[in-house]
Amino acid sequence: MDKEFQQKLAQIINNNDWHLGIGDVANATGVSQTKLRYWERKGYIESTQGKGQNRKFTYMMLMKVYQMKLLLDQGYTLSVAAQKADSKSRDLRLVKQVLFDRFQGMATIDGHPAVNLGYLNDNNDSILYAVVQKDGTKFKIVPVKK
Repeated sequence: MDKEFQQKLAQIINNNDWHLGIGDVANATGVSQTKLRYWERKGYIESTQGKGQNRKFTYMMLMKVYQMKLLLDQGYTLSVAAQKADSKSRDLRLVKQVLFDRFQGMATIDGHPAVNLGYLNDNNDSILYAVVQKDGTKFKIVPVKK
């Protein structure tokens, strides 16, 4: 993948201004608007005020709300669910960073789609691929032919 394109794509995704209304978040997560407002008052989630003072939520906040709902359904308290969801959000941000830092393009390895994660070492003598198969993702190191 072109490095300039990769950097621009990462910038767009990291600095996005995509927002959802409270009704959209409620519909997507199954959490009522009343609960969302309560969670916001308690400081568990955040929104920005859009035009006409409507609440607007980021996609990351949508994911946090959904994670909190799943945890609440499992019996966790609201406070613990929010803490665990925050931890999961940090993990997802790190995974996203790793993917944007390492992603070099797509390939086919042994008939399966594979993500090129770039050179394995500074010698540039092998490339690391994440090969996506039906039973899971496997890593494969492929020597570079010189």
